[in-house]
Amino acid sequence: MRVLAAIARVGGRFLAGGVVFLLALLAGLYFHLRTSLPDYAGTVRVVGSQATVDIVRDRNAVPHIFAGSLEDAMFGLGYVHAQDRLWQMEMMRRAGAGRLSEVLPPALAGTAVVDIDRTMRALGVYRRAQDSLNALSPRSRKLLEAYAAGVNAHIASHKGSFGPEFTLLQVTPEPWQPADSLVWGKLMALSLDGNWRAELFRARLMKKVGEGRMLQMFPQLGDDRESTLSILGDALLKLPLDRLFGITDSDLTRKREASNEWVVAGAHTSSGKPLLGNDPHLGLNAPGIWYLARLVGPDFDIRGATSPGSPAVVLGHNGRIGWGFTTTNLDSQDLFVERVDPGDPGKYLTPDGSRPFNAREEYINVRFGDQVKIRLRTTRHGPVISDVLDPKTVEIEGGHVLALSATALDPGDTSAEGFLELGLARDWDQFLAAARKIVSPMQNIVYADTAGNIGFVAPAKVPIRRKGDGFLPVPGWTGEYDWAGFVPFEELPRAYNPPGGIIVNANARLVPGNFRHFISREWAEPYRQRRANALLSGAGQHAIGSMIAIQEDTFSPDTADTLPFLLAAAPRDARQANAIELLRHWNRRMLADRAEPLIYTAWLRALQRVLYADELGEALFKDYASPNIAFLVTILRDHPQWCDDVTTPRAETCPEAISKALDMALDELQKRYGPTMESWRWGDAHQATHRHALFDPIPLLRDVASIRFPADGGMHTLNRASPAFRDGREPYADVHGAGLRAIYDFDDLDNSRFAIPLGQSGNFLSPWYANFVTGWRAFDYLRIDGSYRFRLQREGIGTISLVPPPK
Repeated sequence: MRVLAAIARVGGRFLAGGVVFLLALLAGLYFHLRTSLPDYAGTVRVVGSQATVDIVRDRNAVPHIFAGSLEDAMFGLGYVHAQDRLWQMEMMRRAGAGRLSEVLPPALAGTAVVDIDRTMRALGVYRRAQDSLNALSPRSRKLLEAYAAGVNAHIASHKGSFGPEFTLLQVTPEPWQPADSLVWGKLMALSLDGNWRAELFRARLMKKVGEGRMLQMFPQLGDDRESTLSILGDALLKLPLDRLFGITDSDLTRKREASNEWVVAGAHTSSGKPLLGNDPHLGLNAPGIWYLARLVGPDFDIRGATSPGSPAVVLGHNGRIGWGFTTTNLDSQDLFVERVDPGDPGKYLTPDGSRPFNAREEYINVRFGDQVKIRLRTTRHGPVISDVLDPKTVEIEGGHVLALSATALDPGDTSAEGFLELGLARDWDQFLAAARKIVSPMQNIVYADTAGNIGFVAPAKVPIRRKGDGFLPVPGWTGEYDWAGFVPFEELPRAYNPPGGIIVNANARLVPGNFRHFISREWAEPYRQRRANALLSGAGQHAIGSMIAIQEDTFSPDTADTLPFLLAAAPRDARQANAIELLRHWNRRMLADRAEPLIYTAWLRALQRVLYADELGEALFKDYASPNIAFLVTILRDHPQWCDDVTTPRAETCPEAISKALDMALDELQKRYGPTMESWRWGDAHQATHRHALFDPIPLLRDVASIRFPADGGMHTLNRASPAFRDGREPYADVHGAGLRAIYDFDDLDNSRFAIPLGQSGNFLSPWYANFVTGWRAFDYLRIDGSYRFRLQREGIGTISLVPPPK
């Protein structure tokens, strides 16, 4: 017993010592990570600025950058971006360069990270960014160089950790290069104008269900197009379309759409001057995509939303003009099926004969893994995107490869210069001159100025096709589907001081069907645009309050098309009768504290599965993602054959399908949220989910790095909050919605309002990481005050001076 007691005492000492050691280690790690929080006050000696740059942080940590020149203001912007969002910037440039695998171990990021790198290398995103840098004017290159110098000034001067992510992965940031800043625009363009994967998806659908049924699934596109099967024959069908779609599927390549904007002339406002509202919608992340800032110099005062890594104030006002964006959904990307020369696999066929591929080899360095060698090729149309797969396998299966033409990959892309100069324009003519330089992505840009003018323009290089409209991949060897040029800037959609005095866009159809040039057929469903038009046209004189009310609106106008079919269902039992009765008396607002939005959304989701999962198969059905209201209504009204379950011997009817879907939805909701229907809450399922890409999979870190909160809104509300239907674990989580809300008052631009959902900092240890959440949920906005420097210094949280060496 004495021996056992002695062992216990010794063991206890070792255990206690181990606990003390662990606590000391954790305390040391914590204090080391605290060194990643930047100083917002003091003087820093820097290299790269022409003169001293003063950065005053207001009480919300928004930087007001006072500089003697635009170049020095960009230097300051690079510095504050690096202070607050360096990890976000690091991941963005690595993603575009296909270098994520160098730093993200498979245990944290999964094996798919190599597929992302393969895709980005095949597209040649970073190569095109380098090319585009050379296409810019000397002045624009100087601004990019000044911004990069500001980023590097922070990297060089900061002592301690660069952030929890850098510390965990033991990564040191490399010096920032001007081309790094162009990567963000390339990635946004490839995603916002993301037609190439839509073409690929439609080709997969056609292969599975036939061209006729595939066309029914896109009713807004019509069915008056020529047969593609007869053009391509087996060439397209033999390509490994499912594997290619899967390996290129990531947040970087998925098409993004949905934003709201409007501008109202002074005739419709209480002040007599324009009001402009804008809330761009993108995927939710922590940190968010936007960062608020103000740049002040001798002849400029630009305020608004920037994106870390880029020197432009992307959305905002400059004291004279203001502007907002929604994406157009331009079809600026085409997939060409190239025929490999049967006599020489190093060549492909063109209208002028056989031509060699431009080929290169690249190497992907994989952390804790073997280096991956990839062979990449380009054709006269663009990069061979099917090279993300094993090229030999692709060619053996079909003798063809897929090449991508995309304006975003134009080596002469001057979009960065155009977006930079929008914020410097003083009137409509200068604004158009800046917009003329935008190549991609095409944005619907609303405009207003303090003189009382309003306008709209959608600038980009819009392809003119010799034949076809980019709906499906087309033959590349004939030349008949090649691009013949681009629509002249003067012929792009534009309006200036329209008679009605109201301009609205929410990604729906931009031009009438008889517009002389083809823009797109992939318009968003029209519900948000109709609703905003109705609210703006039906009210009296607008003020800031009514602009906020429109951004806050949770009415779901799609219910006018869907609920008549759902409510006509004869209930099978008391449970169904209860659900139908709740929806019958619902005010159709997607409120977080109500059950009806959850029942409605779950019913639509289940109905989509009942109607066409049997035809598509599980893989295609999952990729179809969110319910397509136009297609659902078309089925129930015009194509009841889709209601039949092809896996059963009998023919089911649409009323049976609707009733079956309701049972499926209620079964799911009872399992998740309990048996009492009235106690279900939309907000319990519909949490705004701002995931930290690195820390969300790690249980303890997830709770501090990822931000979740109940959210109003839905797929088609102006307060848009689209669910993650592809996610089997959290199918109703809000993962796509506004990342910025802005309202510009041209009677007093200091009265303009801004809001972002989380905070300025990307470091979860910072008090400015998620300090905006409460205000965001309550639709409280902040002003980026135009006060004099001394008042900002008195009321703010600190001033830092960036001082260059003496000359």
